[in-house]
Amino acid sequence: MFISVNSIRTLSNWYAHFGAVCLLISNTAFAAPTLTQTIDNALTARCLNKERTAVNIVSLSTGRTIYSRNPQTPLLPASIMKLVTTAAALHYLGPEYRYKTKLLQTGRRIGDTLQGDLILMGSGDAKLVHTDLWQMAQQLKASGLNFIEGKLIADVSLFDNYDRAPTWDVDRSQRPFDAKIGALSLNLNTVAVNLRPGANVGDPLVIWLEPSPAYMRIDNQSTTAAKGNGTAGVRRVDDAQGGVRIVVTGNLPQGDYDRTVLVNVDNPSRYTIESFRDYLGKAGITVRGATEIVNISPNNAREVLEHESPPLSLIIKEMNTYSSNFMAEQLVKTIAVEKVGKPATHLNGLKQVADFLQTSGVSTQGVMLADGSGLSKQNQITAKMMTDLLVMMHNRFDIGPDFMTSMRVMGAFGLHSNRFKNSPAHAHVRAKTGTLNGVSTLTGYVPSNTGRQLYAFSLLLNNNGCGYKGADDVEDQIVNALFLQGDELPLVSSSQLPVTQ
Repeated sequence: MFISVNSIRTLSNWYAHFGAVCLLISNTAFAAPTLTQTIDNALTARCLNKERTAVNIVSLSTGRTIYSRNPQTPLLPASIMKLVTTAAALHYLGPEYRYKTKLLQTGRRIGDTLQGDLILMGSGDAKLVHTDLWQMAQQLKASGLNFIEGKLIADVSLFDNYDRAPTWDVDRSQRPFDAKIGALSLNLNTVAVNLRPGANVGDPLVIWLEPSPAYMRIDNQSTTAAKGNGTAGVRRVDDAQGGVRIVVTGNLPQGDYDRTVLVNVDNPSRYTIESFRDYLGKAGITVRGATEIVNISPNNAREVLEHESPPLSLIIKEMNTYSSNFMAEQLVKTIAVEKVGKPATHLNGLKQVADFLQTSGVSTQGVMLADGSGLSKQNQITAKMMTDLLVMMHNRFDIGPDFMTSMRVMGAFGLHSNRFKNSPAHAHVRAKTGTLNGVSTLTGYVPSNTGRQLYAFSLLLNNNGCGYKGADDVEDQIVNALFLQGDELPLVSSSQLPVTQ
């Protein structure tokens, strides 16, 4: 059989054409999805409510919005509201702001005796802890003071009488996240109930409180069990006579480790001042008068001691790491005190926060601020508002670095680091999470893999049926896509791209 040269050429051309077609089909069939397609795919999850899901992503390197879905739909923020409070607090107070809790006295000091009252004046300090009170008591003792003839007074004049955000439910749990607020607060307004198994099976648990004011007593109904699993329950019971019982039930296994259960307190001012009385006694100072809580200190009171809190930059870091509702609401009232005056109200504080957003150029269309922590279901924010805030704060050299570092580095070694721990973007995401029933939110910053691009993102998943893990998976897919595929986009905005004619 013979094939002519022309036939060979024809076949060659056919095979070349066929190969090109195959190559085209192959490239089309196996091309990797674009960044936009990857995000679109993540948002096809059946558990999402499409109308109640919002995404907005902005390239900080170019200023362009690179992805947007329902960006101006008002939705519940949950705890990402704390980023709004964080930014406003930094703007009004500054990173170096410190609370100053003061000790005042009336009357005069004669030898080792104060012939007058000792006053603890609340500053709204969200970080005042029992060791601070113990240190103040020791300082008084070191000055030679042994006796206080008058009363021990708590001055709570700085804040109004609301011990919660007005939009919160009246019925509250005893869990730490539900702690009340106040001008004079201690240990995040929680008491630590320490539990240790007894030496023998059947022995009651060893229980102690820190701090341990006299009006609180332990009602120990617990036992030590044989080795194995055990569960101890702790609850606070406030009686009609003004006493408080800390009731401990259940059991812990013999030889098990110590446990600490935090229970919030019903009256923060009383808890703080009675704890201070206890520490004064332990330091060797006797207070002969009664305890009193007032809204104004006597005019003749003069300062004895002053305790300074850590700087605001460290307070907001702790607030956002632990997602402390208590700290966020304290900050709202602190803003009100500093900008409007006392007594601080939530309304005045939130008005200042709203003014900060508007004067900073942040979109507030459809936005409603009901508290500082995100616990209220009357809050309404948008994904565009949050990315506007992130972009604006990134560009503020005076407070932007403190704002960014207040967010957890997700997946890095350290506290609360399981999120993104095993993902490509681990240790690169700075973000704040938010969770309520049916609500999952995530807002923050992530770079591209090479670091050439930096993105601000806000993801709001409202009315979702995904559950905690399912919602996290959707959000993680989007953030990981920004990290892995973020370099697909040009480093100049569309308005800066060269135009050819």
